Amino acid sequence: MAVDRAAATSWKRVGPSPASVPFNDDPRFALVTVNFSTTRYLKLMLLTLTEQAHLGLLHRIVVVDNGSRDGGPAFLDSLAERVERLHVVHRRHWLGHGPGMRAGVRALDRIDSGTDRAANLLLFCDTDVVFRSPDALMALAGTSLSGDPAVFGEVRTGANERPDIQASFFVVRRDAYARRDVSPLVHDGAPAYRLQQAIVGAGLSMTNVPTNHGGLILHRGRAGVEAAGRYRPRHHYAAVRNDQPHFMGVPGGAEIWSEVESRHAELLDVDAEEALLDVLSERFEALGTAELIE
Repeated sequence: MAVDRAAATSWKRVGPSPASVPFNDDPRFALVTVNFSTTRYLKLMLLTLTEQAHLGLLHRIVVVDNGSRDGGPAFLDSLAERVERLHVVHRRHWLGHGPGMRAGVRALDRIDSGTDRAANLLLFCDTDVVFRSPDALMALAGTSLSGDPAVFGEVRTGANERPDIQASFFVVRRDAYARRDVSPLVHDGAPAYRLQQAIVGAGLSMTNVPTNHGGLILHRGRAGVEAAGRYRPRHHYAAVRNDQPHFMGVPGGAEIWSEVESRHAELLDVDAEEALLDVLSERFEALGTAELIE
């Protein structure tokens, strides 16, 4: 972990400058997620994402696949062929979550090169997250316009003096992420903590948004640990004994998750993948098109 932190920080300081897209009161999200043989959860996350009332706020989706062994790569490639705003990055080595998120942002920088209206907000979202409120993206957009926060999300319960926002679902302004004095995401149990420290140290602001406890989303938790035990027994995640979901301590979290999963059960069936591809591609291409053109 220490090796990755040093390498990532050094590369950010001496490597090519990342894309710095200024925030101009026109919120445009790029969702970055890392799949680690958690494809069933990813499918559910994408289905609930397509139910957003303001999907046009989402300009890009970058899915980084960390060597999935559950059919994820083929499914994602098929979906990317049908959905213009969705892009897939395949990784087969150094399969950590922090490095995966960094790879997603690097890919986004390449994709957006020369784009007039590139995404200016990075939404990092774990695969085992569901969108509960159809207005979640709009609420996040509203937060980005209130108080000019450089990073926002739900602060971890019992956090340190400097806010510790949960890395499973949070937003970073892209121009803040691109700063040389802001730490990159790293291979760590709290991959975004140093980034948040650096943002505060640079005099930029952070905002606590109760995304889980406020009913916008729900993070199940432990999906990567569960997947490692099944598909990657030699991965360090597999050594973690607790693979039980925590639902972020949200009251009735297990029941909420079960209801959402049951509502989409038919499309999550392994034999329904073609139908799922049809539904996702139709929704992503149809919803929000007018907003994107505007």
